[in-house]
Amino acid sequence: MKIPQDKRPRLWSRMESEIQKRAKNKDASFELSGKWKKFIRKESGYKVYAVDGLWIRNNLCCYFGHGGHGFVHEFIPTDEIWVSTHHYNESKLVFCGCKVHKKDQKVSQNCFDSVAIHEIAECDLMKKGKKFWPSHNAALKKEIESGLLTDPYTDL
Repeated sequence: MKIPQDKRPRLWSRMESEIQKRAKNKDASFELSGKWKKFIRKESGYKVYAVDGLWIRNNLCCYFGHGGHGFVHEFIPTDEIWVSTHHYNESKLVFCGCKVHKKDQKVSQNCFDSVAIHEIAECDLMKKGKKFWPSHNAALKKEIESGLLTDPYTDL
């Protein structure tokens, strides 16, 4: 799979690189918790959590999407994968980009599992030193190969 060119502003890649470099120095005892975060299972050596994405966007990170891990978000421990429980469309800038039609639509089990596959694959690559953009695209390929969704931007 040919990796498309990263057309985002350069600041994104600089910030992602900084977070990735600092991940190895995180305090292993640091862990955020609350009613917005629920443990689901262990998978591939990670603790997978269902999280309230709106709470996270309001309190921790305005650009948190469907999921995340500790090599992209400084507040997530490196042994955790977070998957949002809902799709979102909060403004012209903050929306998930999925083809969903209901406001605050819950993600399906297949969507949740697909996002977990993506985040684990991306995190594994970034942990080995690969930059975000190629890691993200390789994880997208793995997510598509899983066949859980007909398209990673739908919840069907």
